[in-house]
This record gives sequence, C-alpha cells and structure tokens, in this order.
Amino acid sequence: MTQRIVSLGFLAAAVVVLAQAFSIPQGNGYQAVGPRAFPLLVGVGLAVVSVMGVVQAFRPGAAPGTAPAVASGADAPGEDTSGEGASGGGASGEDGETHWPSVLMLLGALAAYALLLVPAGYWQATTVFFVAVARVLGSRRLVRDVLAGLVLALATYFLFDRLLGITLPPGLIRLAF
Repeated sequence: MTQRIVSLGFLAAAVVVLAQAFSIPQGNGYQAVGPRAFPLLVGVGLAVVSVMGVVQAFRPGAAPGTAPAVASGADAPGEDTSGEGASGGGASGEDGETHWPSVLMLLGALAAYALLLVPAGYWQATTVFFVAVARVLGSRRLVRDVLAGLVLALATYFLFDRLLGITLPPGLIRLAF
C-alpha cells in the first residue's frame, strides 16, 4: 500500500513540475536552451520514473509493499539459492527494515556538505561528501572513492562554472585553469 501511495505522490509531483515548467515564459528571440528547458527535463524524467513506479505498484499479482522476485540464470522466480534465507541478508535492506544509523549519518553528511560548500569550495566539499556517503553505504575502498569523487566533482565544476557560466564557490584551493 505504501508503494502505491508514494508512486502516486511522485506522479502528482511530476504533474505539478510540468505544469509549472510550462508556465515559465519563453525568452525573447532565438535561444537554443530557454529558461524552461531544465524544468521540463526534470518534469519529464520524474513523470517517466513515476509512471514506472505506478505500473509496478499496481501490477496484478504483485503483493502490496513487496518487491517482485527476480530470476537469475537457471533459478526459478522467487527461489532463494543464496543460502541467506528469506531476508536476503545483504546490505541493501531488502528485508523492509530501515537502518536508522545510516540514515542519520547520511543526513549529517548532507548538513556538513551544505555548511562547508562555500568556505571549502564546491569541488573540495563535493569530493569529501562523495567519500563520506560511499563509506556510510559500505564502501571500504578509500582510494577509489576519492578518485571517483574528485573526477565527478571536477567534471561537474567545469561543466557549470566554465562551460555554462554558473559560478560555483572556488573555495580554499582555486583551480589554475
């Protein structure tokens, strides 16, 4: 039942986002990307994902609030061959229980990111945030996480700051280029 409510709520949010996006006036003259392009992109993406959620939630034969069984290889649908029992035993939380310490650590990391964004700088704070979130979610490969966070943060920084002209906080270590 919860999955149905959430999926319908997201679908309603998509309708609101799309309605608001269409109410944004187009700019004067010819513009390749006007002011309503990104809100429309977000609204369409949200609508597509929401429709997929609604279809999954209201699919006949699916038990409300449960994920469908996925067959892998020669296993029969719903057959547990992992040897871990019905709950799955994995870190993904498929047993329906919320791991509140992880949620609180993620909220703490998000709050720290918001506080450090301007003084530390976008790409520095984003790299640290990426590593912190990866650690909370179970990654133990620090070098890989730092490199991935740094590459994603710098790519995003250059896209917005250099290519699109949207100024992001440079922070403590300013880039030479």
